[in-house]
Amino acid sequence: MLDALDSSPVVEGFVDDPRHIRLLQRLQRSVTIEHELIRIAGRSYPWTRVVDPDRLLEKALESGEDGSVDRDPFWAATWRASIGLERFLQEHATIAGSSVLELGGGSGRAGIAAAILGAKVCITDASRMALLICQYNARAISDRVHVRLLDWAKPESLSERFPVILGSDIVYNPSLYPILEPCLRRLLAKGGVVWLSEPQRHTGDRFEKWIRAAGWNCQATYVELGDGDRAIRIFECRLP
Repeated sequence: MLDALDSSPVVEGFVDDPRHIRLLQRLQRSVTIEHELIRIAGRSYPWTRVVDPDRLLEKALESGEDGSVDRDPFWAATWRASIGLERFLQEHATIAGSSVLELGGGSGRAGIAAAILGAKVCITDASRMALLICQYNARAISDRVHVRLLDWAKPESLSERFPVILGSDIVYNPSLYPILEPCLRRLLAKGGVVWLSEPQRHTGDRFEKWIRAAGWNCQATYVELGDGDRAIRIFECRLP
């Protein structure tokens, strides 16, 4: 595992190559973005984020495309749950050398944190635009990260099974539970673990009861972010 106290960049002296520049230009044609240096898994890391993701929803409503996953602003924001999952992985998990799948990756924060901590990571999302920004954000560690389009209703599109599956803020909609659970069951390797983070919504309470009723063992851990808001709840789910 990488030294959590190391303040050096993940890749010292990293410079974008022409392929990354073309990817950036493609992103800029669709959304307004800005660049910053943030801390991920104890490391200083170059990050690109969408400016004003709520504007994506406004544009979708204006154009009548509010049902489009690429227009939906949820993928564009960095949610507290993803930061909580990142801290959980850094402080409580040993994933170096593991093969990790992230569902609903959005801009990629939790999956990229897993890669920084030494895992090989497949980050998935239903939004092609999300995967573009995720791919750009992972460019400094592209040898450890690849991105895939994934519809939870069609998990067979991935042939691999993973010993670790991650998801941040993907259990907020109970209508998706009957789709998510078979996806997890199909893609989790025997003896594997699923870690799902959420900010203690009432739908999280419902998910915990629902996943147990579906035959999974589930226990919760709480991660404080120190921002004055509720701790992030991490569900650890395993098949018996």
